[in-house]
Amino acid sequence: MLWILPLVALVWALLTPIYNRFLVNGAERLVRLTESPAQTHLALRDGEFAVATRADFGSRAQEIKRGHVTDVHFNVLLLATLFLAVPGIPPAERFGNLAVALICAAFFHLLLLAALVKFNYATQLGDYSVAHYGPVARNVYGLFAHLMDLPFKFGLPLILWAAFYLRRLPGRE
Repeated sequence: MLWILPLVALVWALLTPIYNRFLVNGAERLVRLTESPAQTHLALRDGEFAVATRADFGSRAQEIKRGHVTDVHFNVLLLATLFLAVPGIPPAERFGNLAVALICAAFFHLLLLAALVKFNYATQLGDYSVAHYGPVARNVYGLFAHLMDLPFKFGLPLILWAAFYLRRLPGRE
């Protein structure tokens, strides 16, 4: 089963540029849902960096502090490896379950990237953050982005794997 990891890594590396564009475009739409009027534009720089600009900032671009967009979705490597390496499950079922899990992960990644943008606006822009976000909003955005970016991002592959396969482990039936 060790052959699965290099295969998963290769597929992830090949699809990352397309997925990065999908995430940036989708996260822009999510962020704009929370704005009135919509001011945010997210762009992909060098194929791997998300850059947020706001129409009300003029020409100043505010980069998302998290760096690479791949930092948002690298957990797909673990997710795919876990789903494809389950013994005793027919390959068609494994791939079907993986497809559903990847759709769930895509929604999570969109929400995470949008949360990181809002976190940046609410807490990292000095006077702008204080003027446009109250203390409760700054704390809520900070906590939400932190939880999404650390424990939930790292736990997502295990949670999804457990949702599909935990009940099928020996002694759990």
